[in-house]
Amino acid sequence: MASDKIQYILDAYQKGKVKIESLTDDLLRKEDLIDEGKKNLENLMKARWTVTEVQRLTQERFKHRVETLVTMVIRSIFEDREFGFELAFEEKRNQMEVKPIVYEMIDGQKHVYENPEDDYGGGLVDVISFALRIVMWSLENPKSRNVIILDEPMKNMGSLILLGGQMLSEIAHKLGLQLIIITHDQELIDIADRSYHVTHDKYQSHVKLIQKGEK
Repeated sequence: MASDKIQYILDAYQKGKVKIESLTDDLLRKEDLIDEGKKNLENLMKARWTVTEVQRLTQERFKHRVETLVTMVIRSIFEDREFGFELAFEEKRNQMEVKPIVYEMIDGQKHVYENPEDDYGGGLVDVISFALRIVMWSLENPKSRNVIILDEPMKNMGSLILLGGQMLSEIAHKLGLQLIIITHDQELIDIADRSYHVTHDKYQSHVKLIQKGEK
């Protein structure tokens, strides 16, 4: 009886030992998995930080370039006004949104135009729209064809239409752009490298080259 009881205890001990060893192995494997998970999490955090930092730097460079170029174009037309252009970035619903801001420095104070077209007329918006189109083209990689079609550009410029036309011409030549412009403004027609007069007789269109000096 005593020997049977001892054997029972020894068997129970062995089973317990095996179970402890098995649990220890499981514990070690889980600890390894936890360590691996921590390393993966750390790598993910580093990758996320890297992506965020690259995004921030790219955003800053994009913002600076767009603001500088658009402001330069605006001031080339409105020489007597200290207009400026900014991009305000804001995260909404986990997406980055950008809001264009037009401002003017008046007596050292920054005056923001909430509705530039209402506050200063369509001429300012015409200039900004063209400038943004050119900036977006210049940032393309690879670039699309260097042909841009403009329908009645600078139509709201009034007495500044000639300056607007000169700006269009200067930018086109500097950037190697071909601007195809549809317009009724004689000032733009006069400064074009080549002009055509198009008429329609209900059946077909007739295109005539306008020679320099011809009205």
